[in-house]
Order: sequence, then structure tokens, then C-alpha cells
Amino acid sequence: MGGEAWIAELERALQGVLRASSRDSGRQNPVADYLISRLRTRLPPHLPSHLQREAPVPGLAREKSWDVGLVYPEGPKLPPKPRLLLSLKSILRNPSGSWPNRLDDLVGEVSSVQMLFPEVVVRYVVVLDYGAPTKRKWVEQYPQGDELSPLYGRFKAGLRALSQRRPPLWAQGLVEGHWVIEVDSRKTPLLRDPVGTLQEGEAFLDALVEALRQREPLLFLGQGQ
Repeated sequence: MGGEAWIAELERALQGVLRASSRDSGRQNPVADYLISRLRTRLPPHLPSHLQREAPVPGLAREKSWDVGLVYPEGPKLPPKPRLLLSLKSILRNPSGSWPNRLDDLVGEVSSVQMLFPEVVVRYVVVLDYGAPTKRKWVEQYPQGDELSPLYGRFKAGLRALSQRRPPLWAQGLVEGHWVIEVDSRKTPLLRDPVGTLQEGEAFLDALVEALRQREPLLFLGQGQ
């Protein structure tokens, strides 16, 4: 598929996310499927079968299901090992109260897995709705124009501060990178900048696979054993 087809595919995935109930644990699955389909074209033939949604991975405190995971066998007598993990989140309601929690959640979830698997490649994908309502006194109030831009600007600045896990900064709680998908649920299409978003997403995935290649070069040689 070409660029226009992938934009349409991403748009359908985002519509699925917005239609899903906020209580649905699989709400992010449409975007997870999109990412898996784009990753498959970038990985050696023996790796895509190990990509999965809601991949269970042990952490220091508890096991967590990651939205997208590449969990590849370590060896005949060793348990499977997470090599690549993606956390998918969205801010679709109460943005002023949600964005600080999203940053705190990110630090906590990646720290837990990095304590056991410090070499794992971890990245973050978030959907930001510029039409997200806020409930005040039991009434949902919708933003006017781009009034959420300053708030989301602070959130994106926080993401940039956390997206620098590379030598010599290997601190737990950091990620290798992030992709922000900006939508506006008041409009059709949802994507605020379809072409720019696709280009950023492709660059994000290219960098993700390159980080995996640098961290786990044997995975890209034969069967990686």
C-alpha cells in the first residue's frame, strides 16, 4: 500500500479507538494492529510471528500486558525474552487531569520492566484529541478552537524529556522515543495533519527497528541464535 492507503488505515484504527468504551481493556487494539502491520515489513522474516498484542511480560513488581511486544525465545532452556515493547495510550477525556497521570504512568511501567530487562527497547505512542471534553458539574464541556494546544504542549515537552534513553543516559523510566498522533474528534477526518502524522510514524518505526538492531544485532542474523 502507498501513503494514502496507510493514512486511511490509520484513520480507521483511530475511529475504532474513539468508538470503544473507556472501560474496554482492548481499546488500543486497532492502533496496535496498525503498528504491527507496519513493523512486519521492517523485520527479518523469522521475527514477525513473535510480534503480539497484549504481550505478557514480567516486571519487578508484577506482570504487565504490553500493548505491542516482540518476545523472542532466548534459548532452548531459557524463557522467552522481551526485545521490543510499545505502550499505547490516549487522552480522550479530561485532558487537564489526564496528561500528568500519563507521564507518571509511563515512568512507572517502563521502570518496572527495565529493572529485569535493562536492554529491552521501549517506545511510547499516544493519541491526543484536541476535541476532548472535560466533565464539570456533571456536564461535559467541549474545547473551543485550539484551546488545548498549550496544555498538550506541556505534555509533549514532558514526553521529549523522557524520550532520551541512549548512551550515556540509561536511567530507568526513560524510553527510546515516542509518536504523538494528534486528532480532533469534532472533525472529519480525525487526523489534524494526515501526511505529517504518517511521516512521523514511519520515522518512529524506522528508528525503533534500528534501535532493536543496535541492541540485539543477532536477531538480524539468520535465526538470531
